[in-house]
Amino acid sequence: MAKIAADGKIFNIGIVGLGDNGMMHLNGFKKLPDCKVAAVCDKRDEARERAMGVLKDSSVVSTPDYKKLCAMPELDAVCVCTPTFTHTPIAALAIECGKDVLLEKPIAPNIEEVDAFIVKAFKTDRIVQVGLVYRYCNLYRTLASMVEKGDFGDVMMAYCKEYRDNFPTQWFFETEKSGGALLDKNCHHFDLFSWFIRSRPARVFAMGGQHVVKGKSVKVNCSYAPDQNLMIKNPDIVDHAFVLVEYENGARANLGLCMYEVDPLEGLEIGIIGSNGSHALAKRDVTLNAGGGPQGMMREVPVDYVSDNLGIGHIGAHIQHVEFVQRMRDRRQPFASLLRARESMVVCMAAERSIKEKREVKISEYDSPAIKRLMKKYAAEFESASPAPLPAPRRPKEAKASREKELVDAFVTLVRLLMGKRPLGQAAPFARDTFVAAAKKINADSAYLKMAKGLNTVVTFEYPGKEPIAAVIRDGKLEIVPSRTVVEEARVIFTEKGWEELQAGDSIYRVFLSGNIKVDGDPGKLRPYTEAFLRIGKSLSAD
Repeated sequence: MAKIAADGKIFNIGIVGLGDNGMMHLNGFKKLPDCKVAAVCDKRDEARERAMGVLKDSSVVSTPDYKKLCAMPELDAVCVCTPTFTHTPIAALAIECGKDVLLEKPIAPNIEEVDAFIVKAFKTDRIVQVGLVYRYCNLYRTLASMVEKGDFGDVMMAYCKEYRDNFPTQWFFETEKSGGALLDKNCHHFDLFSWFIRSRPARVFAMGGQHVVKGKSVKVNCSYAPDQNLMIKNPDIVDHAFVLVEYENGARANLGLCMYEVDPLEGLEIGIIGSNGSHALAKRDVTLNAGGGPQGMMREVPVDYVSDNLGIGHIGAHIQHVEFVQRMRDRRQPFASLLRARESMVVCMAAERSIKEKREVKISEYDSPAIKRLMKKYAAEFESASPAPLPAPRRPKEAKASREKELVDAFVTLVRLLMGKRPLGQAAPFARDTFVAAAKKINADSAYLKMAKGLNTVVTFEYPGKEPIAAVIRDGKLEIVPSRTVVEEARVIFTEKGWEELQAGDSIYRVFLSGNIKVDGDPGKLRPYTEAFLRIGKSLSAD
C-alpha cells in the first residue's frame, strides 16, 4: 500500500478526457493517499457526471473547458486522455501553466507535431510521462529483468501477434486524427521490442491494407465500443498488416496485426528468442513461459498479475500512477519518457509509410537535429537497468490455506469438471447442453460417486447475457436443472474473458484473483470433495 511521503505533500491532479482511459486514471489516482483528483474535464455532460459520481466530492471542479482546468493554480499535474489529435495542444498548455503531465499514447498523429512538442517540453523543467503502460507492469518487467541478467544471451529475434476486433469510435478510423492503426495500437509492442532487444531500430518494411474494414460505411466490431450499432464512415486505416523491423545490432522483429477478428479472439502473444537458444512467450498478458538453451525445459515464470493494476484497468496501470507521483517528487525522467515513446512511434510511422509507398523505410528518414541532441544528452537512460517488478507471489508457508485458496480448491475444480474436455482453438459455449453432457459422464464414474458420497449442495453458474445454469448435487450425483427451481448455496460468476481463459488452460488461481471469476455464497462444504472433482476432471480431459 502506497503511503504519504514524509513531506506530507498531496498532489492535486486534473484529468482531461473521461472515456475508458480517463476513468482508469481517475480511479488510479483516487487510490493513492498522496493524490487528489481535484478537477475533471470533458465536453460531454454525461461523462463528467459519471466521474463526479465516482469521486463523490463536491469540492472537485467539473468543467467542459480544458483551458480553465489547465489554468487552475492549485493543480500540480494534468492527465491528458483525449483523442490523439487533441493531445499536444492540451499537454502544451498544461506545461505552459506549470503543470506536470501524464500523456496518453501516442504523443501525436504525425512526426512534426511529436517533435515540436518534445522540444517544447524539454525546454521546461516539467515532468512528462507517456502512457506506455506495459513499461510499468510486472509481466514485462519480469521479462526485461531476465533479459538484462543475460538469460537469453542477446535477444536477436522478437515477435508479436495481435489478432483482435477493431476500434471503438469513429476518430480512430481516420489517419489524420489517429495516425493510423499501427501507431495507435502497436506503439506499445514496438516499445517492447526496443526494450528487450536493447538496440535502436534502423529500418522497416511492412505490408498491409484493408480486407474488411473499408468502404463508405461499415459496422463497428469492437467489444467495448460505447455504441455497438455505430456505422464507421470512410475508414482509411489498415485493418491488417505484417511489419518487419531491423535493429542496429542486427536483431530483427516482426509484428502481425489483424483488426477484424470476431469473438472468440485469439488475443495477444509476445515472444523473444536469444542468441543462446533460450526463448520466452507471453500470452494474453496473463502468462509468461521461458526455457530452452541454458534455461532447460520450458516453465511458467511466476509473475504477480494483480498488484501492478489493482483492478483499475490495464496491467501496469497502478504502478504507472505510483511512479508518476515519484517522478513528480524526485524530478527524474520517467521510465516511459518522451524520447522512448518517440522511438516506438517512429517505427509505427515508418511502417505506415512503407505500406503506403511500398518500399523499405529507414528510421533515419525521421531524424531531427534537435531530437538527436536530446537523445545524446539522455543516452544513459536507454542503457539503464529496468525497474524491478513487484515480487512474484509465493505459496504461503503456513499449513492452513487462505480463504481465497480454499475457494479456488473447492469450486473451480468443480467448474473444470463440468466443462469437461476443452475444445481446441475456442471456448465451448456457455450452454445447458455443455453442462448436461459433462454431468452424464461424471455420473457414470463409480469411483467419483464413491468419493463424492454424502455431498449435497446447489451451485449456480452465471455468464453475461445467459440464463444461469444450476448444478444440483445429491449424495454426490450431479443433475443440471433450471436455475429458477432451486436456491443456490454458492454462485460462480464468469466474465466472458474468465470463461475463455479457464478453458484455454490459464492458471485457475490467477483467473480468480484477476476478477474474471467471482464467487457468492459459501462453497466451503465442497472442499472435502476436491479430490473427487480433480479425479473426474482429469478423466474427462483425457477423453
